[in-house]
Amino acid sequence: MRYPPYPNTSQGGPPLFPGHRMGGWTVALITVGALIGVAVVGLVAYIWASGKVHENLRFPDEDVTVTSCGRDEVTGRPVAGVRVTSEAARPGTYTVHVVFRDLRSGVDAGEGGATVADLAVGATAIRRVTGPVPVRGGAGCELGDVTFESTRPAREEASPGP
Repeated sequence: MRYPPYPNTSQGGPPLFPGHRMGGWTVALITVGALIGVAVVGLVAYIWASGKVHENLRFPDEDVTVTSCGRDEVTGRPVAGVRVTSEAARPGTYTVHVVFRDLRSGVDAGEGGATVADLAVGATAIRRVTGPVPVRGGAGCELGDVTFESTRPAREEASPGP
């Protein structure tokens, strides 16, 4: 019986699985498939986690309404009435911006703002916001940017005292 010669290991030796050589395209397809699978799983995990984090998220503009809008007869400037009802988890300061428009010309008439400092949870405050420039026709008022900044740190609520 004749045995084959020992492989020359300096040249790589015989294939590990004779007749079952894995081509470059196969390796590339497996790698790309695995990367796509990992990306899909990561995206699903991100969407799930993002939904859980933002589940009960409230925006400050949900607490603010424009109750009236008109033109001041003396100055001609637009005036808006704003009501802030705090439904936040902690007391805080609301900064409300109202965008004014001259309804006759359709041109922006600037922006005015009001601040409600340290509004308690469930409390309501009413403010008057006046525009910076006079309008010739009627005034249009639209709620602009609303920000809320808590005046009490969250850690004070986490440990109620006896």
